[in-house]
Amino acid sequence: MLMMKYNSEGNLRECLIEVTKNWEKRIFYLHEIIKGLNKIHEEGLIHYNFHDGNILCHKYEEKNTYGVFISDYIGLHYLTESFLKENDIYGIIPFMAPEILRGQPYTQASDIYNFSMVMWEFISGIPPFNDKAHDFQLALSICKGERPEIIENTPQCYIDLMKKCWDEDPLKRPSSKEIL
Repeated sequence: MLMMKYNSEGNLRECLIEVTKNWEKRIFYLHEIIKGLNKIHEEGLIHYNFHDGNILCHKYEEKNTYGVFISDYIGLHYLTESFLKENDIYGIIPFMAPEILRGQPYTQASDIYNFSMVMWEFISGIPPFNDKAHDFQLALSICKGERPEIIENTPQCYIDLMKKCWDEDPLKRPSSKEIL
């Protein structure tokens, strides 16, 4: 049994406006999120379903700040095992790495691709591909290289990291440790 603290603000979608008010907050909370993902990866684990709905927010009234916590550990498995059968796909299409949509195995690099979509959500204020049906056509577009449009006035260093994280080639994506 896994017990977690009650997270008063729900998931990231529900507290996104608060945690992305300015660049200082965006970077702070993204750093907290990647620290959590790095802990998972340091244990030799893969999350499998890393997206904004599985990042929980808790408001600390006394500090007027938020804590962010990664949840949905149902898919969390070691690199050497999987709860999925061959060619099974698990996740939310807009956050899924192209290699997963092609039926390749999940890896820690897949989690990093998911993180890039969270990064994009932090600058746009909306989930990736929010304006498209989450269907076969979207999956095909992602496999063909479609990514969300870069938001104007985003710092170049942020864009560069986000693009590295959503690289088509999982071997070219940075590790969670490298991002830290």
